[in-house]
Amino acid sequence: MTIILGFDGHGSAGTGATMIVVVEHGAELGLRRVRLRDRLLTRLRASSLDAELAAGASPESSVTLALRAGQLCRPSYRRLLSHGLTRVLANADGSTRSLRKVPVNSRAVRDARAELEAAAERLGATGPVDVRGVARIGELLTDGTGPLYQASRPGRLRDELRAALGALDPLA
Repeated sequence: MTIILGFDGHGSAGTGATMIVVVEHGAELGLRRVRLRDRLLTRLRASSLDAELAAGASPESSVTLALRAGQLCRPSYRRLLSHGLTRVLANADGSTRSLRKVPVNSRAVRDARAELEAAAERLGATGPVDVRGVARIGELLTDGTGPLYQASRPGRLRDELRAALGALDPLA
């Protein structure tokens, strides 16, 4: 299980700088100051960092991965993803009347309804989640070439969602 520890500390200068725990030189833990540069890189590289985290990269292997993991696991971001999954279901049913409706692969969404509902419920619930699963669901929602939006082999979206649901479990 991966745990990211971030906190506001009061350095020797009393700056109140944010510090984060990262793995340094193999298995040693180190305390690193989060710099403005780290925050900017995290914002600019969010998509590639998400892909790394979804693939299983250790969040404490770099400051930017740790920062992004912290962002992904925030309750507000999890709720955003949960609402996104709920909107996808509504779009596929044709029950939304929005001009901003994004066309989804309705057949795949209907086939994966149970998994989409389970993912939306899990993300909206309190309690810990593993960043790998959050990143995988985020990628599904944002990848316009993925199985949520484009025709693909039957069951691919359902399989991807099941893998993401399994990856959400912090004890897996």
